[in-house]
Amino acid sequence: MHRLIHNTWKLLHKLLNALEKVPGMRGLMTHPRVRAMREEILARYVAGLPDRQYWNATIMPALLKAGFKRILFVGCGSYTRDVHQAFESQGVECWTSDIIPENAQWGNPDRHITCDIAHIRAHVPEAHFDAILFNGVMGYGVTGTHMKTIAPVLATILRPPALLLIGWNKGLVEDPLTLPWVTERFRHEDAWSMPARKEFSASTHVFDLFFKETSE
Repeated sequence: MHRLIHNTWKLLHKLLNALEKVPGMRGLMTHPRVRAMREEILARYVAGLPDRQYWNATIMPALLKAGFKRILFVGCGSYTRDVHQAFESQGVECWTSDIIPENAQWGNPDRHITCDIAHIRAHVPEAHFDAILFNGVMGYGVTGTHMKTIAPVLATILRPPALLLIGWNKGLVEDPLTLPWVTERFRHEDAWSMPARKEFSASTHVFDLFFKETSE
């Protein structure tokens, strides 16, 4: 039954994406009410993915117990709306960031930054965060080449020892472990009973745990 429900949300999500490409339909598909419906369908579809279930069942509980004081979640959508609330409810100061202005609605209303992540230093000081959750950004606007600029910036705003969690998709972007501008600044390591790398047989999504030990 669970798989049937997930496949139904998946079908609806793909159908709406296809309709957006039909001539004359784009205006309708971007109407606020239709967009809200699409976001709700997307959130329900994503909730059934194996990587999202791992996120909810394993990653989030581990991070909530890790003792972080201030974290940054990069990339906002309907499917991330509960993340900052979960951290804030545990006394963690959670910031959100997205390059798309309208995605601010899914971020933390008290601490959201609208900017290209490569320019985040214009908004926060050095060593400001204990952790950065960079999930679903690589491959969706950010390439491995972009990371050559972004990785040093992320290292600068992290306070060591610090976590950089990268969630990315095979086939869409380069493997972070092949990017020297990532591996020269961060070490790849298991933590909190989680493997340094988590892959899924039914998904192209990959989670990598990176840590910064010393100041830049």
